Amino acid sequence: MKYYIPAISLFSSVSLLWGTDYSFLNEETFVTQKSLWHFESDYSKVGGAKITNSNVSGSKLHYSEGNASMYFSHFLNNENALAWQVGANYVDIDWDQNPRFTGNNYLYGITSLSWISNSIEKWRWIINGGLSLDTNTWNFGKSAVYYTTLWGRYQQRSNLGLHMGFFAYYGALNGYVLPILGLDWWPSCKWEIKAVFPIDASINYHFTKHFTTSILTTSMGGPYRFPRRAHDGIDSFEDGIFKIYSTTVEWNLKFAEKDCFSLGAGGGWDFGGWMQISDSHNHHKKYYNFNGAPYGRIFGTLTF
Repeated sequence: MKYYIPAISLFSSVSLLWGTDYSFLNEETFVTQKSLWHFESDYSKVGGAKITNSNVSGSKLHYSEGNASMYFSHFLNNENALAWQVGANYVDIDWDQNPRFTGNNYLYGITSLSWISNSIEKWRWIINGGLSLDTNTWNFGKSAVYYTTLWGRYQQRSNLGLHMGFFAYYGALNGYVLPILGLDWWPSCKWEIKAVFPIDASINYHFTKHFTTSILTTSMGGPYRFPRRAHDGIDSFEDGIFKIYSTTVEWNLKFAEKDCFSLGAGGGWDFGGWMQISDSHNHHKKYYNFNGAPYGRIFGTLTF
């Protein structure tokens, strides 16, 4: 029990700082020579969250997002592989009193290429490059967001891994760089703790070989401050830019059959957040804050 108390304290103190399940950040532990194809998907929904800005106070935001990706692994040798990703990201912003744009549904195509290497003893390195593009316009100049990742994991001990690197993106007149830093730790054969900023903050209990229950934090809206072009802008906000972000805490249950199949569901509470909206030149920015609301998620993977 002495192992878990400091870990839970660490989790609770930092969990609101980051999230997990980005379409753009994947540890790619599924890359094995045994199974070259991997599919994963998830869908999340936040119930009606009250907007707190005075001019639209009382209106509610219903937000949902989903992701689906297919990966193909191509091994160069036993220690180096390429992973090709093709996928989609779906965002639904249901806010009928939005004063700056009226478009609700957004579908983005995602593609990336990763190099995964175990050539250096005790290290796993991932170098990734990709892009996200609004499929409503297919306008690379306006809506494409390009991203890259450098991510290393060092096997410090048999039950402890240390992570370092960075994630960066640029597009839609915005750019951001986030460090990757943290650890994963197995204090016993059933308990797994992950604290890898900004990707994964979770406490996992593997109570059978098939079932795992987890408490984790997730972020809504994609990577922090990730920009998107708005549809159906009002007046000067035609082709405007919006960013949305909130943090949730979730409890879930997952069933997994070896390394070939998994399915899970969870729920919890979204602590509220903000949506920033600017015009097409990224000027006249305004934040719209929203309160907390119930939250739910389903997810699954298939590897073959």
